[in-house]
Amino acid sequence: MNKQLKSLILMIILGGCIILLHKFINKEESIFPEVINTNDYSTTYTRETLEKLDGITSASVVPKNLIQTYKSKGFTESKKKKALFIIGDPRKNSVMYDMGTTAIKWFENNGMEVETRDLYQMNWSPVLHPDEFYYQKDGIGAPSEDIKKEQELVTKADYIIFVYPNWHDTPTAIIKGYQERVFARNFAYRSTEKGLEGMLNGKGLFTIMNCGYLGGGRGYTGDGKSKDTSTWDKYMTAYQILDEDQAAWWGMKNYGRFVNDIYPKNGSENYEQELTQLREDINRYLDKTFK
Repeated sequence: MNKQLKSLILMIILGGCIILLHKFINKEESIFPEVINTNDYSTTYTRETLEKLDGITSASVVPKNLIQTYKSKGFTESKKKKALFIIGDPRKNSVMYDMGTTAIKWFENNGMEVETRDLYQMNWSPVLHPDEFYYQKDGIGAPSEDIKKEQELVTKADYIIFVYPNWHDTPTAIIKGYQERVFARNFAYRSTEKGLEGMLNGKGLFTIMNCGYLGGGRGYTGDGKSKDTSTWDKYMTAYQILDEDQAAWWGMKNYGRFVNDIYPKNGSENYEQELTQLREDINRYLDKTFK
């Protein structure tokens, strides 16, 4: 191979490298690359071990023969009112999960459609990824596919109902992450000359929560059951402020919450009776709140 041919080949290779380098340096970056969900909510414990652990903890577990296996039928294109249930409890045999199932049955039995989003079952990522931060915070760009799907359900729903246990007095992390990622600027609220304005007008916000140390009560503000209701009222007043602020932020109506602080204890001789009473109290509260 003569020197001229070698030089030509070298120039072609060098030119190609320069072109590729130029394209790489000046490439258009996607503002919102795909968000990768790396969460895995599986456990290393066997089912037998988990059942033993549940039996000695303070978190009440519904016996197998009393667990409700009811599943919602989902949304259709009908004109019926629709309730979107967003559940953030990792255990399907908990009293909290039973409370959610009881409420789901109530809504469908009263002629409404229910779509259930079991976040742990969905392997939902609660993490607001850096790639989507500016969409959530500033409404810049487009939502990722998992967010888009949830926003479509929120748009269809008349009621948004969060179901979660009381851990550290706030929504569980998976619920909070759902709120942070889904209820973004220019979807749930927007900026106006007068300040922030909610965009989910005509929808209702409701929460179902199980706890264990709020002073003894079942319901919302004013529903304390013990002789001294001051502790219960203090907590419920705080939750009421939170609920009203969040509902107003999104442009929704606050329907309050059903908080349960009196639940059947593991090993109780009257467990079935106490669980039945809790279910009946939930149904009566929903009758009062949504009829």
